Amino acid sequence: MASELLAADPVAARAALRSIEESSRTALEDLDYVLGVLRDQRAETAPARTLADLPELIDRLRHAGAVVESELSGDWTQVQGTLSRAAYRILQEGLTNALRHGAGGPIELRVAATPDSLELDVVNRTGPGTSTGQGTFPTSGHGMPGLAERVRLLHGEIEAGPHGPRHWRLAVRLPVPASA
Repeated sequence: MASELLAADPVAARAALRSIEESSRTALEDLDYVLGVLRDQRAETAPARTLADLPELIDRLRHAGAVVESELSGDWTQVQGTLSRAAYRILQEGLTNALRHGAGGPIELRVAATPDSLELDVVNRTGPGTSTGQGTFPTSGHGMPGLAERVRLLHGEIEAGPHGPRHWRLAVRLPVPASA
């Protein structure tokens, strides 16, 4: 599939590859941190990306050629700690999937914070030959289960699947602790 995309749309292929590279780098940083904790030592680099880094992620996607329509509302910049890091990773994975599996057109991103919850939505268009049936959206097999596990650990809710004709939606709702 990647070779077909490279031949058909090299700009989109390069953008997807850059996003995959960034996701891989962040995953390695997370792994380094976890291994350091397990060894009861301090890791050289702790995962530092949070929702405060979201504008930079959006800019990188746009620089790579993606059209991202973002709606950021509420005081999401005040969400801290584990919740902020997890929300960033969820959005990063959702946006990476949208680049990897999307059929062009804008990627719609919405982040809304209220005192009680943090809502994350990523919607993208799916292409011809891409099934939008429940459970048949092409993934690596690890991304969506990892997202679902991350959301479950934070006592949140996740929906992923077809959203109208030829669109895919990732919707996550996370509770915001009173101290966040």
